[in-house]
Amino acid sequence: MTKEKSSRPDWASHPDIDITFPKDGFLLVGSVHEIFYRKAIECAESIKLFNPDAHITVYCSKEEWVKPTDWNHADWIVTWEVPDHIRAKLWALPHTPYKGKTCYLDADMVCEHEDIKDVFKELPKDLDLIFTKIRPYNAKVTKLTNTEEMTAHCGMFIYRKNKQTIELMKSWYGEFLYQQDSKNDIGNYPDDVRKWDTFTMWKLLNYSDHGVKWGEDLHCRWNFVNGYREDELDGEERVMYHYTIPQHEIHAKKKASQP
Repeated sequence: MTKEKSSRPDWASHPDIDITFPKDGFLLVGSVHEIFYRKAIECAESIKLFNPDAHITVYCSKEEWVKPTDWNHADWIVTWEVPDHIRAKLWALPHTPYKGKTCYLDADMVCEHEDIKDVFKELPKDLDLIFTKIRPYNAKVTKLTNTEEMTAHCGMFIYRKNKQTIELMKSWYGEFLYQQDSKNDIGNYPDDVRKWDTFTMWKLLNYSDHGVKWGEDLHCRWNFVNGYREDELDGEERVMYHYTIPQHEIHAKKKASQP
């Protein structure tokens, strides 16, 4: 049987090839379970349907997951050095190929509106990073103490590539790996937060000298999470729907992939 020839560009397998990228683009990540990568490609496909000119980079932790047809939906698929870690997105963020603005999207999102072409305009000139706000009624935990609460939703955000923002993204991954280890002290916080990258970012934003100018007033139409009330849209139409992958679907795919 003849092996199907990959349509992957020659430069895609080597990190040192000089590629010309547009100023702004989208970043998605798939790791640990193939379903996360497949959902990332589906998300990319949905964006291209509404904005064929969008430039999309997908980081994937296993090259064998990449199909030739995936290149119809992603402009750059990166597999080298991508850690097969549940939070590989934190590793990928400082490696963005875009010199202007990057829009990070969780894999379990789908584009539903042509306004996606204007998403980069949503990062104000005076900010480096912008999030949507967590809706406490739709989150397992937001309040950490009587005076401390996580508010920035880390499933979708836009950031500007500059020294301070990239350093923050690097710290995000390093600090998450640290907090994951139960032997390490995370302060007087519930032990459950060790698995949340949202908690890591919250600590960095509020308790580190990062120098990043950030906000969290991005309209929820850009990250409308499953379970949000429709009145949150204030008459606007949702652009990115964050449906979240059911746990039973993840486990079923994992079981099916086992020998």
